[in-house]
Amino acid sequence: MQRSPFWSYFRLNMRFSLFEKVVLANSLMLVVEALAGLWVTSHNLEAHHYLIDTSFIVVATLLSLTINALLLRASFRPLFSLLRTIRAVSAGATQERAIALPLDSEIGELAHAFNSMLDRLEEARRERAMLILQAQEEERHRLALELHDESSQNLTALLIHTEVLNQTLQALPHDVISAQAREKMFTGLSSLAEIAQATLENVRLLAQQLRPRVLDDLGLYAAFRWLAEDSRERLHVTVELHTEGIDTSAVRQHCSTPHEIVLFRIAQESLTNVARHAHTQHVFVSLVHDTTHFRLYIRDNGCGYDTSKPHVGLGTLSMHERATLLGGTLTLHSQPGKGTTVEAIIPCTKEAAHA
Repeated sequence: MQRSPFWSYFRLNMRFSLFEKVVLANSLMLVVEALAGLWVTSHNLEAHHYLIDTSFIVVATLLSLTINALLLRASFRPLFSLLRTIRAVSAGATQERAIALPLDSEIGELAHAFNSMLDRLEEARRERAMLILQAQEEERHRLALELHDESSQNLTALLIHTEVLNQTLQALPHDVISAQAREKMFTGLSSLAEIAQATLENVRLLAQQLRPRVLDDLGLYAAFRWLAEDSRERLHVTVELHTEGIDTSAVRQHCSTPHEIVLFRIAQESLTNVARHAHTQHVFVSLVHDTTHFRLYIRDNGCGYDTSKPHVGLGTLSMHERATLLGGTLTLHSQPGKGTTVEAIIPCTKEAAHA
């Protein structure tokens, strides 16, 4: 049933503000009271004149107060809802938003402006956090290159010179240097070579941890394989790795580099936390890609902890922040004696990475 143009015009032009509603309601009540008073005075009711006047005044006053109270309560109910949202945002629930109201009222305009302000602040915060994380990754990449290109080359040169000195010392005639001094020099050169070799391995390992080149060169699947092997050798944690749909060409077709970095960092931080706090040597890691989402699931059978106690570290906050920046979620479940589970779900769209 279509409404007439007159009715649409009437609805469009009969939108009153709160002040106008109060004035209109009280004006109507005054008119009704005046008509009632006129009716009373036009009838022969002199015998109960004072009782009727008193009752009329009391009823009119109560009716006026009731109508004004109901009108104000109905008008301010959206404002109370907006106030609850403001208190929730002040308490840290920045994802809360005010209930959408029609823009033809002052409170509706206020709620819309408040939601728009929160959206702009959240967008600015996400952009700033994304720039910070991007700067961190670029700095990690730069440090990894410097460690690999500069420090590793210098240590390799030191090893070569140590070997040259060792061969030169062996070629010296026995009457040039005493046997005791020769033995001390051989021992010193051998210790120097061992220290240089160990430092070189540590530098290479540190460069790999800062920014594994396998992630840039071979993709996410190879990076997770390397992470599992590194955890076994360095952290003494056995990783049972399960992957599904992690094809390098398909992954990079549907997502962007930030997705790969975020998933790798979340897994890296989780395995580090297991090695430090879980007191276990076995972890199950599952990474599934289905063209729309990445699902990362990490479970250990360690000691667990009580999640109700506020002892969240910077690593956990960083994982939450990285997942949120790409429009995803990260949940953490743990109980004392029952291990810990980390689950990250990230939308696999390039638009989410540039949101």
